[in-house]
Amino acid sequence: MKTIILTFVFGLLSCICFIGCKDKDPTKPGYQNKAPKPIFYRFELGEAKSYLWSKPGSYWIYKNTKTNELDTQTCIGFLFDSAKTKGTEDYSKHINIEYDRLKRNIKSTYNNLVYLDETTKYNADGTPFKGLFFAIMRQADGSKISVMHYPFDYPAKSGTGSSYTSYIGMDSTLSIQGQNYYNVAKFEIDKDDIWEEKLNCIRSNNIYYWAKDVGLIKKESKTCNYSWELIEHQIIK
Repeated sequence: MKTIILTFVFGLLSCICFIGCKDKDPTKPGYQNKAPKPIFYRFELGEAKSYLWSKPGSYWIYKNTKTNELDTQTCIGFLFDSAKTKGTEDYSKHINIEYDRLKRNIKSTYNNLVYLDETTKYNADGTPFKGLFFAIMRQADGSKISVMHYPFDYPAKSGTGSSYTSYIGMDSTLSIQGQNYYNVAKFEIDKDDIWEEKLNCIRSNNIYYWAKDVGLIKKESKTCNYSWELIEHQIIK
């Protein structure tokens, strides 16, 4: 009798073990249909905040090196927070994203426009997580260009399809209009339709200079042979 009981128990344990092992075998049908583990991504704007942070009342005064015209750009709106998105497709329902979001409204006296500066948006259904970067997009009158992206050493061109930005490099110190600026990130843009609307010039191959704790300090137009250079500023943190 004991022999029969032991045989039955052994057989039962073998079946349980077999079933458990079968469920965990990735080569068996049905294994791949199990719900994936939740994934959470957190993207921070990082050092780029030092180049973009400017509360309402901040201003920058630029001078055109060819015409001597002035442009005062004033921050009239600012937002910084975090946005959250959750996947809605079967392949992404387990993905949650939280990312920094920065927006600014900059009013220009030169062309009487209000620029919208806005960092990249992401969503769980379509975000490519490898090589992620933040781009700040400047929009006015329907034109939209990428004028800066971070990390600064992002290796590829970034843009909106109609224009792109390429990172050139970093100057530890740069002197403009007798003022020294530090940690200046330089970007080249192939098409730039925002600042030059009043001037009869081919708007291409412009270089933007961004200084830490200041913002945009110079825009050099290589094809038009002039620059807009910062002569005065006040940044409200």
